[in-house]
Amino acid sequence: MEPLHAVESPTGTFIVSHYNDELEQGDVSEVSTGGGVLRQFSGSLLSPLRVSSHGNILVTDGYNRRILLLDAHLTLLRVVVDQHQLNYESPRRLCYIEQSGQLLVGLHECGGVKVFDVLCR
Repeated sequence: MEPLHAVESPTGTFIVSHYNDELEQGDVSEVSTGGGVLRQFSGSLLSPLRVSSHGNILVTDGYNRRILLLDAHLTLLRVVVDQHQLNYESPRRLCYIEQSGQLLVGLHECGGVKVFDVLCR
């Protein structure tokens, strides 16, 4: 496993994105403070993530060129931004401003940034 990104959840656990070389896929796991995996969501290339104060999680899906919204139990709620909205570029970085509902997405190929109005409650 190759760790990619981690953030603390509102409940004190950690949400970690990592890549599994054997399965050639990315995973997002909720990990307890003792290091135990509580739950997991698997996808293609899941990487940078942000957790809202409500516990919802935004995660990039680089291979499918989209941004996903997961709930606090790591269940897919919806695709927030799809490949058409990203002009078929891979999302690389995320910045979610919860107060305004703005999502800034750093793009891999062009190095640019796209801004979206989303609410992740």
